[in-house]
Amino acid sequence: MLRWALMIATPQAAVEQERATQYAVVSAERAVAIAAENYGIIPTAHRLEGEKDSNFRLTAANGEQFLLKIVHPDEDQGLTSMHTSALLRVAEKDPTFPVQRIVPTLAGRPEFRLSIAQGDERTVRMVTFAKGIMQRDAAHTAAQRFNVGQMLARLQLALADFSHPSDTHPIAWDLKNAAGLRNLISQSISKEAARPLFQWIDIFEQDVIPLISRLPAQVVHNDLSSDNIVVDPTDTDRVAGIIDFGDMVRTVAMFDLAVGAAYQLTEANDPLAAAGDFIRGFHLVKPISKTEGSVLFKTIMARMVMRIAITEWRAVKFPENRKYILRNTPQVWRQFRVLSGMPEGETTSKFTEMLR
Repeated sequence: MLRWALMIATPQAAVEQERATQYAVVSAERAVAIAAENYGIIPTAHRLEGEKDSNFRLTAANGEQFLLKIVHPDEDQGLTSMHTSALLRVAEKDPTFPVQRIVPTLAGRPEFRLSIAQGDERTVRMVTFAKGIMQRDAAHTAAQRFNVGQMLARLQLALADFSHPSDTHPIAWDLKNAAGLRNLISQSISKEAARPLFQWIDIFEQDVIPLISRLPAQVVHNDLSSDNIVVDPTDTDRVAGIIDFGDMVRTVAMFDLAVGAAYQLTEANDPLAAAGDFIRGFHLVKPISKTEGSVLFKTIMARMVMRIAITEWRAVKFPENRKYILRNTPQVWRQFRVLSGMPEGETTSKFTEMLR
């Protein structure tokens, strides 16, 4: 019982730990100096939008572009090391996979620690820049969703035997902790709007949680959103990059699939068909078992509840960043309501049919 109590407390505890201290903003000028001193290039620097880390797109004199990440000082160094190690592993296991490549420092290190100010030390990492446009900014097609599904399957295969001392860290976005969302929902969402959210948490806790010990687990990306998928601007059906490994965790592999499927629903008239395009692509490369398929829809719904609950609660917790945090939430609410109105048996039957 103690383990379960700790598990369900994770979402709120994890969010409350964020940005406990305010730190100095790293300027573009400082980013240029860091690149020159540690990587031997004198680029121009453009700050990229983000919630925590300081990220810069660097452009060298020859036009080559890089991403310089200056990790938020509150992030555990072990997590940063895991993200770096995962990028190296994917590049090793699947050399053609479109993942950002680690750029070593002049001293040959994949990452290093840097003192920004007194009491403010941060990890710095440079990677190649994923060229293209974000999937969110491109037209969505069945072929594109199918290709994204294949990419996620390839990524899971590349990480299948990957391990790291920090890979079981508690993270709010791990679906194993969905039951702990109840408290967040109660604090930030009206009773009427919260009722169907609670219902899907109940379903997930009753039908999926008991299967966890029987389902394959591994380290997964855990955040394959349209913000983290780069497509070729000349052929937007082609995936040109998978980025942002910041939510990586060791969990049920099928949860990673559900996360990706939930993000592919977009504004499609038939959201199940849109999810199906993605799922079929995944299944072709990495077959989904009957047990996984039988609870996939319920897991997708739990992920949608998680997206609503955590973002709504974070917007209350961090009002200064409310607009950025809630940028996608209205669309998620619409998708959730459409899918909630479908008979559960019918949706599960359709998902099972997709995997034949």
